[in-house]
Amino acid sequence: MIRLREMYESRSLIEPTESELIDGRLVRKMSPKRRHQSLEKRWALALDTWSAGRGEALAEWRFEFKAPGHKFSSLQPDVAYLSRPVLDELGPAGAEKPKRAPEIAVEIISAGDRERDLAWKVSAYLAAGTLVIFVVDPPKRTVVAHSRDEVTRFGPGETVTHAALPGFAYPIDAMFEGLYLGK
Repeated sequence: MIRLREMYESRSLIEPTESELIDGRLVRKMSPKRRHQSLEKRWALALDTWSAGRGEALAEWRFEFKAPGHKFSSLQPDVAYLSRPVLDELGPAGAEKPKRAPEIAVEIISAGDRERDLAWKVSAYLAAGTLVIFVVDPPKRTVVAHSRDEVTRFGPGETVTHAALPGFAYPIDAMFEGLYLGK
């Protein structure tokens, strides 16, 4: 029997752009609504502004990697960041669909997302070397920063910061300003 990864790698299984390979399963991504896309745009801009040309943040950028202790992954974080040295090492062709995890990932929770899939993705990112994963929960107006050493929760009135991003500061209230925050 041909395994899902082998089918994927041989391209006998064409992975739709709206799906991810999570824990050996092809999982359809939720259809992004306006709020979700606005948050993707805001996070990409915040990370690009912070990096000041030292890297690149993009929405829906696909990464393929095998993290220690995890099955092969093909993940498409809502926003991903790679530094200029990593981009230079990958080269233009390699940066199109990096065979590694992003240095920074942002996952925005959508209605219908499975908690176990999100937990697996966070674990896989960290095992593969991602410095920090920001999990954004719009209805709760919270961001949880996951890194190898700590998990930090930010809520209304607070500012998202992280040691892996010196000088980065993103106020929660500005992040969600003007957006529909219902379920």
